[in-house]
Amino acid sequence: MKKLIIVGLSVNARHIYSFVQYHKLFEVVGFAVTREFKDRDTFYGLPVYSLEDIEKYVDVNEVEFFVALLWNKLNADRKQLYNLIKKKNYRLANVISPTAAIRGELLGDNCWIHDFVVIQNNTTIGSNVAIMTQSIIGADTTIGDHCFFGARSMVGGGSRIGDQCFVGMACTVFDGTTVGKKCILGACTAIKRNVPDFSLCKTTIDYQIKQYSEDEIENKLLAARNVR
Repeated sequence: MKKLIIVGLSVNARHIYSFVQYHKLFEVVGFAVTREFKDRDTFYGLPVYSLEDIEKYVDVNEVEFFVALLWNKLNADRKQLYNLIKKKNYRLANVISPTAAIRGELLGDNCWIHDFVVIQNNTTIGSNVAIMTQSIIGADTTIGDHCFFGARSMVGGGSRIGDQCFVGMACTVFDGTTVGKKCILGACTAIKRNVPDFSLCKTTIDYQIKQYSEDEIENKLLAARNVR
């Protein structure tokens, strides 16, 4: 089993650790962060290294790394750490669920393909891309580098998603759509036409919440049931 060092100590680092352990994908042998964020020496009983001097402790030929950040600053933080590790000539791993169906091609590394993701034929995925659970990437699609796709997002066939995009939960990109670089496609949005670089797309529904007393809300539930 290959050895892995997870970069990060955040909630997402915990998620990656749990994911890797559950699916028995790698032997996790440590964690690493930049010096400013190193506030402990161990995490889950494993050593925490400083990335600035990682070469003192970790042989470049013995381990792979995975940057466990999500979409902070349009994935810029993850991209920065990805590039730092690349410059140090360390290898970055792809973390792929055995339940994922990948008929396309992962061109790069540091990709997280979550449970029950479907990547259809003739699709290419760049480097440092996270695709969360139950997402579908249609055939003949091109996904750029440093992107994040929320759970149950869907990209229709023949589409193009530019570098460093955020695609929210349950977002749907229709077939043959081009989305430029550094775009934010909000949760539950339906993208039916091309989106230029640096765009924000979001739903316009504002939910109003009105609070009642316990008795009032129970009466409303009873009334709703009686209507049926």
